[in-house]
Amino acid sequence: MHPKFVPHLIFTAYFPRIISFATLLALGTSASLAQNAPANPVTGAPPQPSAQDIRKLDSVLKSLLAQADPAAKDVLDRNPNFSILRPPTPAAGGGRRPANIILTPVPVVGETGAILLEDFESTEAGKIPAGFTATGKVAVADDFAHSGTKSLKIEAARNGPRRITLTGDKVAALGGTFWGRLYFKVQVPFPLPPPSNNPVIHSTLVAGSAISPDFNDRIEVRMLDTVMNTAGMHQFIYNVQPSRGRPEFGKGGAYTHKYTSDWTLAEWYVDYATQTYRLFINGTEITDVTENNGAGNFDGTEIPEVFQSLSFGWNNYQAADPGFVAWIDDIALSKQRIGPHEVPAPAAAPTK
Repeated sequence: MHPKFVPHLIFTAYFPRIISFATLLALGTSASLAQNAPANPVTGAPPQPSAQDIRKLDSVLKSLLAQADPAAKDVLDRNPNFSILRPPTPAAGGGRRPANIILTPVPVVGETGAILLEDFESTEAGKIPAGFTATGKVAVADDFAHSGTKSLKIEAARNGPRRITLTGDKVAALGGTFWGRLYFKVQVPFPLPPPSNNPVIHSTLVAGSAISPDFNDRIEVRMLDTVMNTAGMHQFIYNVQPSRGRPEFGKGGAYTHKYTSDWTLAEWYVDYATQTYRLFINGTEITDVTENNGAGNFDGTEIPEVFQSLSFGWNNYQAADPGFVAWIDDIALSKQRIGPHEVPAPAAAPTK
């Protein structure tokens, strides 16, 4: 069966059989898990189960469903990332939005072509691709490549942006709903945060400029963003920086990731209509940064209806001596998930 039909199959064939049971079990488990937790001190709202609790409950429900029907077990075995319950996301005021019993399948790779596919092969080393503008020390180089023989090289700098920026028809065609994909690698060893009151290094690899759908001011939406601690471990974050004095905001995950000199596949998804953000690293979803506010609820996301520009490269905001050196390759932007597809074949080895 084609993977794109899996959610429909489970919903139509099995979901009606378990929804009442799942609701009762979820409510009962929520009360049990949260009974010793304090109410939210800001809102006074009753405690809600954590994302980890919901994932445990999701696992139980999938196990019960698999035991009840061999066909369902077969579907779930072939789609291990399928989720019956969505973990709660933080609500305004510091509380938790209650868990919703909804389907959250991992999207399959689409079949349509990319709106933008940039592998840097047609650009001379030392230059930047046509249609982009450059900020800082960044250019195409031929020392490393994920495919072909060239990639975009970000040179060392203490801080500040080294990136290329795209505007125009291709960005407009993406609107506020699209998938992005690129590969990146970082020179090792890399800088660590110097001693300070806040010893971290915040770095942005992909960002889009736009007008906030909530406040009508300029914002930068950071779709591939990291914060690294003194141990050299980083979290991924969804981060938005307004331009008119409003504080930045975002949602960060666990410090369980580390830059590597191997090529890393990063995929991101933004959707204006549902105010959704998702991030995948090497094919695995980073669920602790997922946002899914729902239509018209811009609090904490502010995903715009259309982006004005998209930037790719590196921008670290704290000092990082002697500077990060990194490479980016095979950027792709599409209305459907691209995954590792549409990567050009490696160039043939030169003959002697």
